[in-house]
Formats: sequence, structure tokens, C-alpha cells
Amino acid sequence: MNLNYFAFAIISLVPLMLSYFWYSENSLFKNIFKIELNSLPSLSLKYFLLYYFMGVTMVYGYMNLVIHQLGFYELFFTDIMLGNEESKQVVNEFLSKYGTKHRHFFHGVFHGGIIAFGFCLPMLVMLKILGEISMKRMFFHFTYLLVTSLIIGGLISAFI
Repeated sequence: MNLNYFAFAIISLVPLMLSYFWYSENSLFKNIFKIELNSLPSLSLKYFLLYYFMGVTMVYGYMNLVIHQLGFYELFFTDIMLGNEESKQVVNEFLSKYGTKHRHFFHGVFHGGIIAFGFCLPMLVMLKILGEISMKRMFFHFTYLLVTSLIIGGLISAFI
């Protein structure tokens, strides 16, 4: 299965780009959420690397949840690596028939939403319950993670 690693690297920049608009002093949402953005970290090289690493891990994790064909390919991966021609033929026949099924932007957006509500929201609710963040700040962070998940899921499905 051929993956587009250049698209992988570019899509990994999405959390960084969105965080600039979400968390900077000139945030588009500063007045909507009325959050003191001064307490949020300023962007520097350390945060650039942190957000890029977060993007890489998000894209890598989301790939297996968004691209269904990867699950089928992984069933035969060991056999293919050991040189089993029958396994390679089965995979090639399947991917030639179903390789592009559900590989469009809106299918990825759908899965990005499922991931945001299934993984991100429960973690932020746990922080809220433990008293670490306010409800307003929880919603602020969740909307960032939701939009990031939607965009990353769509881009993965369309381009990787």
C-alpha cells in the first residue's frame, strides 16, 4: 500500500497553524470565549516542535482509524514481508477493487468528529471534573481539538 509521506508531513502542520489562530494574542475567538489569552503560552521554537510532534502523532494515529484499507493490508503485512506471493496477490486484488472506497474528504471529516468526541472530549471533561480547568476553557480547548480533528481526518482520507 503506497502512502503519501509528503502529505503526511504537511498535514502534521495543521495543529500548529490552527493553534496560531486559536491561541495567539490576536486570536479570532478572543472575544467569543472571553478567555484571558495572556495565560496561554506564546509561540516559540519549543512550542513549534511540540505542536509539530502533536501533529505527527495525530496523523499517524488517525490514519488507522480513517483509512479502512490499512486494516486489511496489515492482516497480510507479515506474510508479504516474508515473500508470500499468494498474500501479495490477495492484497493487490482487494486494493484494486476497493482501494479508493471511502477515500474522500467528508468521510475523513466524519471520522475526525468521532475521534474528537470519543477521545478528546472525555479527557477534557476529566480535567474539568478534577478542577483543573473552567468550563469555558474546556469548551475553548475542545473546539480547537474538534476543528483540528475534522481537518486532519478529512485531509488524511483525501491525500494520504
